[in-house]
Amino acid sequence: MLSKYKKQAAPPWQRKLVLLLGSLCAATFLLFVVWAVILFIDWARVDDCLDKGGSYDYELGVCDFEANHVMPIE
Repeated sequence: MLSKYKKQAAPPWQRKLVLLLGSLCAATFLLFVVWAVILFIDWARVDDCLDKGGSYDYELGVCDFEANHVMPIE
């Protein structure tokens, strides 16, 4: 019959490398999520203003019901 395969543990440098790469991936993902939430909050603020019938003043960052404002082209 076939002899049983004995799995060997990974060397310490491989475990450290996996931990380091996993941490870098997790940190990158966390930064991406924070960036996406910040953009979503800004978008939601503008959308709420427009839904109420106002015009969003991008320079001051406020909703204005008196004058029309155009979105600045960057």
